[in-house]
Amino acid sequence: MKCRFVLELQEKSKLDIVRRSNAFLEVHYKTKHGVAAYAQMLNKSSKTISNLFLQFNQKTPLQIIQERILLKARRLLHYTDRTIKDITYELGFEDIQTFSRFFKNKQGKSPKEFRNTPL
Repeated sequence: MKCRFVLELQEKSKLDIVRRSNAFLEVHYKTKHGVAAYAQMLNKSSKTISNLFLQFNQKTPLQIIQERILLKARRLLHYTDRTIKDITYELGFEDIQTFSRFFKNKQGKSPKEFRNTPL
């Protein structure tokens, strides 16, 4: 019985780390695109964070970070008239080429093609 309680506490602690990481992601996804930045905020190693995410989410932390950035990019492209350059910088990319490569790799279309595709 005592061992079960300890195991439950350990699982709760692991889940709390994942939850805190997700909360940090919502605040910092525009400026922090790597797992190491979130691991540092949680005082954990990148490997520890990756293992915990895989245990609870079946996705890597990097996939989750990239999905969040992509979600915001799609929203900005479809629902605003902001330039791709403005969106690039808002999402924390250094230049349009890097953002366009990221977007096309994940979405299958360039930002311009995506914007011109009807909902």
